[in-house]
Amino acid sequence: MTTLISGGHVLSMDPAIGDLPRGDVLVEDGTIAAVAEHGTVDAPGAEVIDASGTIVVPGFVDGHRHVWQSLLRGVAADWSLSDYMLQARALYAGCYDEDSAYLGNLLGGLESLSAGITTVVDHCHLQSGPRISDALARGLLDSGVGGVFCYALQNVPVYDGGVDPGESEDMLTRMPDAWHDTNAARIRDTYFADDRARLRFGVALPEATPYLPGSLVRQLLARADALSPFLVTGHWVDSGPHGVLAELCAEGAWPDRTCLSHGNHIEADDLARLAEAGVSLCTTPDIECGMGIGPLAARRFRAAGGAAAIGTDLSNYARADVLQQARLLLQVERFTLAQGSPRPPRSVGYGVRDALALATLDGAEALGLADTIGSLSVGKRADVVLVRPDPLGAQPYTDPAAAVLFTTSPAEIDTVLVAGEVVKRDGTMRRGDLGELQQRIAAAAAGVRARHDQLPRPEIEQVWAGLFS
Repeated sequence: MTTLISGGHVLSMDPAIGDLPRGDVLVEDGTIAAVAEHGTVDAPGAEVIDASGTIVVPGFVDGHRHVWQSLLRGVAADWSLSDYMLQARALYAGCYDEDSAYLGNLLGGLESLSAGITTVVDHCHLQSGPRISDALARGLLDSGVGGVFCYALQNVPVYDGGVDPGESEDMLTRMPDAWHDTNAARIRDTYFADDRARLRFGVALPEATPYLPGSLVRQLLARADALSPFLVTGHWVDSGPHGVLAELCAEGAWPDRTCLSHGNHIEADDLARLAEAGVSLCTTPDIECGMGIGPLAARRFRAAGGAAAIGTDLSNYARADVLQQARLLLQVERFTLAQGSPRPPRSVGYGVRDALALATLDGAEALGLADTIGSLSVGKRADVVLVRPDPLGAQPYTDPAAAVLFTTSPAEIDTVLVAGEVVKRDGTMRRGDLGELQQRIAAAAAGVRARHDQLPRPEIEQVWAGLFS
């Protein structure tokens, strides 16, 4: 139960500790017990992980992802947002059975850990029935990843007896059915009763929430809050047609921990109101750029005093790689700075460590977890990642933060600990029979695609064209 991570370049992300060019991290009973210069930590009998040649960083934080879509990897590469709503939310979502739901979340959790992501917010809007809900929760738990499983109060299409366009439209436009509240409470009590555990319970709002009248939004927030979630999350792209954001902030109606996603077109005044109200925001650069959703909001929100995170969003679009998201955000901010000027700027402005903080300490703060994760600090949970930025050892790095951000992919994630448990070592995931798991995942993904190909597309497209055109 005691592990000494010895001799790496410690990039602590803790302002009080800073960087240790050759440091040690002592882990006891899942908690960081010491962070100090190499050779100064006394740990007789500890298991020693030789970290020489690596950069030791806190586990990465993915503030927003739909993990169940891991089985659909790559299908969304050329989708627009409206394509996504039709294909993923109207078609594929109705094609998951219990096994594919379980394996989708298991795969998503495992690929997170392989990429050094030890905390993920799973905006889980595949709640088509109680058995599916159980499978989703078990899959994420069995992966060993930390974070928040956010049960979505969202009606989901189920195609087990044909398609009735009128019934489908009613299901998609009415408030979330009442059975969700009972089912969500059961999932919470069955799988997430310990609110200090590695993986906690949260609630996700329906996607239509930002466009509803204030009275209905308040009902949804009350339903979410009644489930005693650790975190409430939801999509919110703009200020909306009803001025609801300003009203909710003025009334103090937001639950204590709320992290909204995207925020690309939220007006500056409303960003300031959200920050003042303690609501945080998660930016997902790959999706927001790739689907043309709008300008990234994380930096603007931070400037307004808000807590911001970054996330992967769609596992069917991009792999689980928060460093990729941080890189893209950094480059977009620098490109935006140069727009409209005939000459390159004298300063690129946004820095490497600013972007990296979104994937670590800032992200933890946005999720209400900064007292537990986000930095290598004594007393925090031992979520630790060893990065080997140059496997050949041929090139020394001058700035460890730049090495992590610009030269690291999941392939360079050498070792990962979650709550002190080693889940990846020397580049290899520590799991049972990965070959058998790969076969099960491939079969489940093929089954989802086969059911998708048999759906009556014209009838379903007719319903969704009326809702999202």
